[in-house]
Amino acid sequence: MVFAKEPVPGRVKTRIAKELGEVEAADIYRRLGRRVVQQLRGGDYRTVICYDPPASEPEIRKWLGEKEHEYLPQQSGDLGERLTHAVEWGFGEGDLVCVVGTDIPGLDRHRVERAFSLLSDPEGVDAVFGPAVDGGYYLLALRRPTPDLFKGIPWSTDRVLEESMKQANGLGLKVESLSVLADVDRVEDLPSES
Repeated sequence: MVFAKEPVPGRVKTRIAKELGEVEAADIYRRLGRRVVQQLRGGDYRTVICYDPPASEPEIRKWLGEKEHEYLPQQSGDLGERLTHAVEWGFGEGDLVCVVGTDIPGLDRHRVERAFSLLSDPEGVDAVFGPAVDGGYYLLALRRPTPDLFKGIPWSTDRVLEESMKQANGLGLKVESLSVLADVDRVEDLPSES
């Protein structure tokens, strides 16, 4: 499940927009999202684009592909509520769920497949996190619905991963982490080819 926002100037990459302008920031986000989705192709899994706002499906389809993926509107609420809904929907469709973002240039299908592999072992882990350099996470894969994992998290801070791991431990989840990747939140985070 790929969480994506419609790349509208002023609504995405606001920290980059302060330096480069809203139009350029939206274009950067558009390129990053397309790159991530392309790098996820070819995996042994379904790709569902979870988009926001709900009325933006036509634009999201033009951006990320008309027919290659499935599309699901994000529900209202904070990120935790939106993740809870998407994960619950995902478990209605499959046995394992992985959620990723659209602004991580190093994310590819091999990392998603690694997360699913870790979850597939019956004696394995319950949750896999892909830590981001900024203190958040770029990937979360789960063996079962765990809505309490998303409660009380200080979203959009450098404590998201730390608090999520505490929450997971408090819920008795066995957790594994992938290698750290950088997401793109500031101009200095941009890969050289963006």
